[in-house]
Amino acid sequence: MIFIDMLYIFFFFIMIFSAVLWAIVYYKNLDKVTNDPPVDKIREVTFLVPAYNEEDCVGETIQRLLDLDYPEEALDIIAINDGSEDGTLEVLKQFEDRIKIIDKENTGKADSMNVALEEVDTELIASMDADSYPNEDFLKNMMGYFKDEEVTGVTPALKLVRDDNVVEKIQWTEYIYQIFLRKIFSLFDVQYVLPGPGSIYRTDFMKETGGWREDTHTEDMEVAFRMMSKRKRIENTTNSVVWTDPPSRIGDLFRQRMRWYRGYVENFMKYRGMLFDPKSGNLGMFFLPLNAVWIFMLVFLLTHVTYNILLMGYQALRTYMLLGYYPIDLTITIQELHLFHIFIAFFFMIGLGMIFLSLFSAGERVNMKERWLNYLTFFTIYPYMFALFWVASFYGMAKDRGRIRW
Repeated sequence: MIFIDMLYIFFFFIMIFSAVLWAIVYYKNLDKVTNDPPVDKIREVTFLVPAYNEEDCVGETIQRLLDLDYPEEALDIIAINDGSEDGTLEVLKQFEDRIKIIDKENTGKADSMNVALEEVDTELIASMDADSYPNEDFLKNMMGYFKDEEVTGVTPALKLVRDDNVVEKIQWTEYIYQIFLRKIFSLFDVQYVLPGPGSIYRTDFMKETGGWREDTHTEDMEVAFRMMSKRKRIENTTNSVVWTDPPSRIGDLFRQRMRWYRGYVENFMKYRGMLFDPKSGNLGMFFLPLNAVWIFMLVFLLTHVTYNILLMGYQALRTYMLLGYYPIDLTITIQELHLFHIFIAFFFMIGLGMIFLSLFSAGERVNMKERWLNYLTFFTIYPYMFALFWVASFYGMAKDRGRIRW
């Protein structure tokens, strides 16, 4: 038990340290959180929209891009039909007088983006998933960051188009929290992913470094690691919003997260030379080690919480079988208050504070009347799901390869 107690003390430190650090950075940079740099000039940008069997949503995505509040002469759109077997191509052809369409065999998203990259001659490229669409002033909020020549990518805020069932409600709160975290990470210069829905890149960087990699589960994450490894910067805005379609079923969510987390491990190992390398700045010296600790902490908590629940259930059942009833005693002594219980209380309180900051960053109201289930499931179910996804991802990699080769 001494080892377990020491672990919890260590987790206390990591949790409190992270929360305090995020809060300080947030308030010290509140102006940067809420305001974006002014646009210095109109920059030409090309949107790449890869689509595979997206006939139900790609039309709205293209229309939203055409309706952006941005000069028409500075905006190009290339839609890539990646061998769709439904009516995606027919939907795209409805816009063929205003966009460029590439029709190709099914080779995957990364290859589709690379095929389109060869057709791009604008200063910037923006990616947009076929099931996502931006708010009207999306580009204006992002362009000012490119005044800095070292800024090679800019990421938006992602929100869900709906939260109708429990699976979607959990993700709604997660995405709101990610808006806060992504801004904090940009202030620390440690963003390690350029999300497919809405990220903007410098065209010359993408062409010079080979476009999107096809040998990874998460090509958008690999691009971010590549930029950071070359000492480039990735900025973020909370004012440019992309609305994206979430997985509605637990099986679809599981497969999505398996791909994301396995992709993280792949890219972590590919760029492991950045770890503890002073030249890699905050990402290598601080964030990657801290992220590994957080993953271990949540996986450990899943195991330990499950063990405690099963143990309490076993003891309650054993007591009932011996006495024929279960005595209820609501009094708790200091000696019975284990570090485990204190940690869970702190975890909840700090998490609550982070959610309030996230809602402010995302321009959302608390709205407990309508969102209470979103918050409740995020605090009670999401940590389990997060840990399970990581365990399943490592297991899947080990199963596929026989072992995880470092």
